[in-house]
Amino acid sequence: MAARQRDIFLTGGEGDRYFRRNREFYSDKRLADELSSAAALYSKYIKPGDRILEVGSSSGVNLASICRATNCQGVGIDPSGEAVSKGLQLFPELDLRVGTADKLEFPDRSLDFILFGFCLYLVDREHISRVVAEADRCLRDGGWIGITDFMPDVPTARPYAHCAAVTSYKLDYGRLFTAFPHFQLVESACFNHTDDRFSTDPQERLCAQVIHKQLSEGYQRI
Repeated sequence: MAARQRDIFLTGGEGDRYFRRNREFYSDKRLADELSSAAALYSKYIKPGDRILEVGSSSGVNLASICRATNCQGVGIDPSGEAVSKGLQLFPELDLRVGTADKLEFPDRSLDFILFGFCLYLVDREHISRVVAEADRCLRDGGWIGITDFMPDVPTARPYAHCAAVTSYKLDYGRLFTAFPHFQLVESACFNHTDDRFSTDPQERLCAQVIHKQLSEGYQRI
């Protein structure tokens, strides 16, 4: 049986190899002083004191920038032990842990904002519904989901460029949440890998989405 992608990243070393390939970016503490366009979008929905989780946080550069801009409490999980170790050196104010999205070690309704930072396209298909369920469990009523990921015209599966045993699954991941009536898409912005412009190549198009959770909405009472 083929190895699960979760295990390839978590214990098989691919998570650490990803961090090493991008070490220059994830080791630059100065980048936390500026918000990316996606981080700026998410920050509009985060209040001082909120507890936010970034899934796929690597060393925490993006998470630290959001925390500095909003004065929130930041928690991050990533399959790379090397990334987490580096992040704890760079940003001791963050709570960084090794982990994956299919098993969140947080109490029910304990988080105000959950950000999936460009990681859902690598989740095993057998685990993707569990990822949605775990996020729903941990997010409080009235909280927010942020998703940065690929946004092709149609769902596609392509070989992952850096590991032959891994597949990239590209689709509109916001729909996995908004299939439930208590989740509503409130804002989104599409861009490409190099800047904030819209990409005409559907395989390279990225999107940042903000989704609101409100258990009292979405149902018509009769």
